[in-house]
Amino acid sequence: MWSKEESRNRKMRFFTNFGIYMKKYIPEYGEKIRWVNYRTGVNDIKFKIECQKKISRVCIDIVHKDQSIREIFYEQFEEFKSILNQSMDEMVWIKKYRLDSGYYIARIYTELTGPSINSESDWGEIYCFIEKNLIALHEFWEVSQDIFRDLDN
Repeated sequence: MWSKEESRNRKMRFFTNFGIYMKKYIPEYGEKIRWVNYRTGVNDIKFKIECQKKISRVCIDIVHKDQSIREIFYEQFEEFKSILNQSMDEMVWIKKYRLDSGYYIARIYTELTGPSINSESDWGEIYCFIEKNLIALHEFWEVSQDIFRDLDN
C-alpha cells in the first residue's frame, strides 16, 4: 500500500510518460496535442482519461449545468453513434451520470478493466487502450466539431 503522496506521484509519472508516448503523433497531426487534457474548443464537452486501480476509461463528458442542453449535446453524439462504434472500443452511454460530487453530467465512455495503474508492468496495455480510443476520438472530433460548436452558440 502506498501513501497518498506516493500514489499521487505514481499517477503523475503515469500521465507524464503517456504524454511522452503520444509525442509520436506530432508529425501526423502537425501540432502538439494535449492528450491528457484534450481541448475540444467547446466549453461543455470534455474528453477525459480516468485511471484508477483496475479500471481505465476514455470519456466524453457533457458538463453543461442545464440538463436540457446536456441532452441536446448527448442526442447529437447519439447521431454519430455508429461512427464512434466503428473506431472505438465498446461504448457505454449514460444520459444522466452522477459524479462523486453529486453533480450530474452526461457521459459516454469506454473502459478497460483488469490492468492496474498501480502496476508499471500494466502501463503499456493501458497506454495502448487509451491511445486507440483517444486517436479515434480526435479523428472523430476533427470532422464533427463544427456541428457541436454550432450547438454551443
